[in-house]
Amino acid sequence: MPLPNHGITVMTKHDEVEQRAKSIEASLANIEAAADPALKTVAQELVRALMELHGAGLKRMLAIVRELGDSGGAVVARFGNDELVRSVLLLYGLHPDDIRTRVGAALEATRASLKPHGATAELVSVDENGVVTVRVHMQSSGCGSSSRLAKQRIEAALEEAAPDAARIVVEDRNIAVAGPGFVPISELQGGEESAGISDAQAARSGD
Repeated sequence: MPLPNHGITVMTKHDEVEQRAKSIEASLANIEAAADPALKTVAQELVRALMELHGAGLKRMLAIVRELGDSGGAVVARFGNDELVRSVLLLYGLHPDDIRTRVGAALEATRASLKPHGATAELVSVDENGVVTVRVHMQSSGCGSSSRLAKQRIEAALEEAAPDAARIVVEDRNIAVAGPGFVPISELQGGEESAGISDAQAARSGD
């Protein structure tokens, strides 16, 4: 029998992570805005020291788990897939998968949702500065709203998978869909040029 809600909002794990992240960001912003420079310095040093301590502890924990062999590797992989743990590992640069692997997995996960919109996506590059470039291929028969929705879904998936990316660039490329009697403009232009050359050659040969 389900329990009555009584107006209590049930938060998902994603909502909880987002709320905690925003709370931390607000606290850091308050530290940056502190009027007392000495207090500001002390607070910043405290945050830095805690980050270093926790980062070192997490790194050592992962190393201990990996020492268990294949079973340990499976546990680390589960850490990387858990939403809350993943966000912490990314914060400390300890996620088991590199950014290229995470982006590739995110694009693969969006494949099914993009198909109804006539869209596909491919990873173009991840440069040395951490800029991720993805190209979206849209069928030209698709409407503008489908293109926007597809790009939004891809951007959301990449932001979740790679929040450590310096920047995410989503390029849009239309794919012409050939129908009965369809002739690409490039071929028509090429044919006109060929006809012009042939006429010129014929004129010269008659001179």
